[in-house]
Amino acid sequence: MNSLDYNQLAAEYARHRRPYPQLVEFLAESAGIGTSSRAMEMGCGTANHLARLQQLTGCGALGVDPFDDMLKVAATHEAELELRVGRAEEIAALDLPEASLDLIFSVDMIHYVREPARYFAGAFKALKPGGVLCTATDSEWIIRNRIPVAQHFPATIEVELERHHPIDALLTALDDAGFVEGQQRLFESAYELTDATKYREKAFSSLHLISDEEFETGLASLTAELARGPIAANNRTCAVLARRPA
Repeated sequence: MNSLDYNQLAAEYARHRRPYPQLVEFLAESAGIGTSSRAMEMGCGTANHLARLQQLTGCGALGVDPFDDMLKVAATHEAELELRVGRAEEIAALDLPEASLDLIFSVDMIHYVREPARYFAGAFKALKPGGVLCTATDSEWIIRNRIPVAQHFPATIEVELERHHPIDALLTALDDAGFVEGQQRLFESAYELTDATKYREKAFSSLHLISDEEFETGLASLTAELARGPIAANNRTCAVLARRPA
């Protein structure tokens, strides 16, 4: 399995990655985010979700990511963002004021965190009473039913299952950290895929983690299907959400 340098992937992410439909609105409503609120996205990458949240609500917005080049792209958003280098498991090193945030969230990030409990404990301290922690990630069902990835690049399934935490394990870790009202919610949308550019450019990290042979075979298969017409594709995430007791 290859290791990934997200400084090198920043341009591809900026070209191809978009916010999950309705997720930002759900976060804003669940945490009661407004102009006087403060939100943080951990592992913000190019900060698509954080920028949309800031523009939607006018909230204070802090984005944290380990990779400088990702943050350089994030800084190009028109939204008013504070951006800092940092890692989820080292959240204590950010010296966030205790009980200062209304919302902490991450999108497609938690599978890089080997010890979610450390991150959750730090997030608990930084959240105000009643504040919300949300982790948007992939469930086993999502991974096995991605179209077209699971169909044309089946080697990604085991790669993704190996690195993703089960949803029930995340809910248990949130409970152990002191959070309450744990829940999960699926967000999904369908679209027509008309060309293979974002797959050819490996805009999805899982495509970097399979062999070159598996990738080339899958790309050839996907390209052949697209030559026959558009593909009905899907885009899904599971929001795992809990609250610091009021």
